[in-house]
Amino acid sequence: MPRRRICLVLTVALLALGTLLGACSSGTQPAAADCDTPGVSADQVRLGLLYPDSGPTASSLAAVRAAIDARLGLANARGGIHGRKIVYDWRDDQGTTEANAIGARELIEGKQDFGLLEYSLAADGSARYLAERDVPVAGLAASDSWSTNRNMFSFSYTTGSVSDTYGTFVKSRGGTRAILLTTALSTGVSDAGGRIAASLRAVGIPVVDQFSYTANADSPADLARRLAATGANTLITVVGTPDLPAVLRELPATGWKPKVILSASGYDSALLADAGGVMAGVVVPVFYRPFEAGGAPIAGYLDAMTRFAPQIAKPRQDLAMIAYIDTDLFLRGLQEAGACPTRLGFVDALRSVRSYDAGGLISPIDLSTSLGRPTTCLAFVQANVAGSFDVLDERLCGRELPASGGAG
Repeated sequence: MPRRRICLVLTVALLALGTLLGACSSGTQPAAADCDTPGVSADQVRLGLLYPDSGPTASSLAAVRAAIDARLGLANARGGIHGRKIVYDWRDDQGTTEANAIGARELIEGKQDFGLLEYSLAADGSARYLAERDVPVAGLAASDSWSTNRNMFSFSYTTGSVSDTYGTFVKSRGGTRAILLTTALSTGVSDAGGRIAASLRAVGIPVVDQFSYTANADSPADLARRLAATGANTLITVVGTPDLPAVLRELPATGWKPKVILSASGYDSALLADAGGVMAGVVVPVFYRPFEAGGAPIAGYLDAMTRFAPQIAKPRQDLAMIAYIDTDLFLRGLQEAGACPTRLGFVDALRSVRSYDAGGLISPIDLSTSLGRPTTCLAFVQANVAGSFDVLDERLCGRELPASGGAG
């Protein structure tokens, strides 16, 4: 599967940190004696990592493991959690549900790991198995299992209910009539587009038409003409960023200049550079504090990546930040679970946390009520002609819509 398809799939999913994070989830208490809990000994806690080290999604998720190394490295440099060093085993799930299920069993039954960090699009392969055993999991919430299993934690969900935040932003930029550009190759991505469309409709912006685009199969020029003919002034796209520039490049010839182009993915300076400037003006929603906003949380993240993950030359990457935050979330669970944690005790303790903000990297969330609920506070960044991003809204908050306002 080419990289453009991986970025497209990750869109579904797509719809820290020095001193602050250290205070959030690193402890320096003396270690307890051995606990009668898998993966917990007197001096360390063993976790498992499931991610695709090979297969079609491997290249796009390469930065994930580096971010995990950075966050765990920072915690261990400060004495670990309750005096225990955090280490991990890992398995390659190749991006398939079959390998995911096998890898989870090997880590939990074979390695006797305490819990899992999971950054895979195939997490459904092991979700039921892990839930039945109350195994705590944190990671990339890219499927419905993350919204329904209380043992699975993430700071941002791409499934479940919908918020009006996207619509509120588009309305503030003058958007009044929208069209949706999606892909014919992924039901998940189409669902993500439907959720954004529902957000726009909730604030009175109709989605007047919907088009699909498949790179190397559809004509970008023909599609551009069809988009322009709608008379809409807003383009919502959930097409993967590597594919989108081909369409945008054809828009000037049509004379169509939408007031708002909102892309569900694309917050990546490397991808922006590859597009050669054609992405200028495109707005991307971000679920955490934008890199360009700076401040202590961003400085702490960059410092940790430099110190403990030097293999990543450019740490300002969307998936690296997401993995960093979700790994911090797991560490917070270990801290809350006490000196002799159990798996169920971890789940109960972390689900009781009423305010978690990853040391300032995200807007505070209530983990006792956040399962499957949308992120209602987002940042919005816009690509500029210089090949970087400007922050348009550092924190725009909307409201969760009732079930009837979903992405039907």
